[in-house]
Amino acid sequence: MKIRKFLLVFSILAVMFSLTACSEEKEKPFDYDETEIVIQTMDYFEQYNKVKDEYKDYYMTDGTDFEQSAVKGIDQAVNNDKVGEFESFETPVSYYQTGGPDALANIDYTIENADDYVMVTVINHAANRDVEITIKYVENPDYYIELDRNLAGINPDDYRAQFEQMAAYYGMTTEELMDVFFAQYGVTNLDDFIKKDAQYQLGLYPYTPEEMVVSAVYSKKELMGQAGMNTLLGMGTVFVVLIFISFIISLFKYLPKLFDRKSKKNKEDEGDDKPVSIPAPIPSLVPAGNENLAGDEELVAVITAAIYAYEAANGNTSSKDRLVVRSIKRAR
Repeated sequence: MKIRKFLLVFSILAVMFSLTACSEEKEKPFDYDETEIVIQTMDYFEQYNKVKDEYKDYYMTDGTDFEQSAVKGIDQAVNNDKVGEFESFETPVSYYQTGGPDALANIDYTIENADDYVMVTVINHAANRDVEITIKYVENPDYYIELDRNLAGINPDDYRAQFEQMAAYYGMTTEELMDVFFAQYGVTNLDDFIKKDAQYQLGLYPYTPEEMVVSAVYSKKELMGQAGMNTLLGMGTVFVVLIFISFIISLFKYLPKLFDRKSKKNKEDEGDDKPVSIPAPIPSLVPAGNENLAGDEELVAVITAAIYAYEAANGNTSSKDRLVVRSIKRAR
């Protein structure tokens, strides 16, 4: 009884721990800003969505893996899924132009963190149906090298002097103007603002896109219809193959007859080609040579009877006592 209780408590705890582990959100595999990476995803889509036809072949043959997946995915959504005209995101890159954190207020998106990559999915409301645009991002090691190199040549005093000139032009204090820019860039101090600005000038990010997937969003009814059609096609194919196999098996009963005909024909062909055997000659009753075999009583009796029958046939009757065989020799 105690063992059963122990197993029950252990099972409950195991389920609780597993649910807790599933509910925990994974940490970021690398540093990124949520608003920034979503805007970057939309920018990448807009960039390859507006590629002219004459450049598509270049991307498909000489482009990177990401460029090929982007062009191929968009083309498949347009031509195969018939999604219609895409919604225009019209998303600039910087926070200053997008209005800061509120830039994603009307954007449907999800972010999924993995061990070594981040998946960002944005919904595009196309003319005929919604489209999911998913980009896989991995860490960009060159970002930190290039950013440090760029920051080494920047003087913070130059930035402060520019803020002072702009503040005097707009009739604001330098601190008030800096707070506006800091809020739009999502930072709280001048050093972080300079770092963000240098990042945008370089066009570098802590991450780099590896693959883009563009897929049409189907309703449950459409998915069930497709599943049913696939099931019917699959089962139909199986039944057709089984019927064909049954037909092949039914033909097996004719194989013995076919082989018998071939066997008989082969035997007849072999009989025609077989040499005719010549029977061995019957041994002569009269042995070869000139020796006198009158002493052989059986041979004398046979020859005597033959001579007597021959003479009787010719009308020459003679007594058996008067017919005497004295010598038997082979005629030449």
